[in-house]
Amino acid sequence: MNLKFDHIIHYVDCIESIEFPHQYIQAIQGGKHTQLGTYNQLSYIDLHYIEWIDVFDAALARSYAHTEEGRLSFANTFKDTHVQEGFKRICLRTQNIDSVKTHLEQFDIDIVGPIEMSRTKPDGTTIQWQLLYLDDKQDLNLPFIIQWGESDEERAASLKANFHDNLSIDEVTIQVNNLHESSQNWQSWYGLKEIENSENYVKLSFKEDDVVIKLTEDTEEKYTTLSLSSTNIKKDTRILFKGACYEFKPN
Repeated sequence: MNLKFDHIIHYVDCIESIEFPHQYIQAIQGGKHTQLGTYNQLSYIDLHYIEWIDVFDAALARSYAHTEEGRLSFANTFKDTHVQEGFKRICLRTQNIDSVKTHLEQFDIDIVGPIEMSRTKPDGTTIQWQLLYLDDKQDLNLPFIIQWGESDEERAASLKANFHDNLSIDEVTIQVNNLHESSQNWQSWYGLKEIENSENYVKLSFKEDDVVIKLTEDTEEKYTTLSLSSTNIKKDTRILFKGACYEFKPN
């Protein structure tokens, strides 16, 4: 199984009026997820990207969250009416979502999908993809799986004009309440490999992707930090923005 990091979801309230840290990251209009009641803006670093997401119809999002397809989706976040801004989950990319499902079915976890999805872009065209969700009954929303309707090469060709050539995503930091168990599970479920560990953290890598997943132990489970390298800065810079931490390091 060969998964790659695809994107991180950052929930922001009133997305149309916020000011992103434009000196570091540019965002473009995404579109609407009509089934979920959400809409987004996107920051393509390369094929790794940040999805800034908001809700245009909270009632629709809550309704979708009560369906079989939606019960593990991002819409499930809005079953709680007091949703905090910040990173909500990450997505991993595959070229064969059916084989990933077959692999995951050997474990004692809840699985939903693959689910056919689509989004209408501002130019009226439609993007299609499939999603696979999994859940282990813990507080953290686990990384989910995506298979795009186009190959990586096709997507890179169409999206290249929006890439941040000066940036790269290095690491995602995630708090879990049982470091050893989570590390072992993520290696088994996602095919990740342990590359570094200490008493307080474990770093996991993908087979064919440079992004590192850093698990740290904490009583509160959540996605905390996105670390990026930049050729445009001279010193380490840390930005707390809309409930999430962005770290930029000179490259």
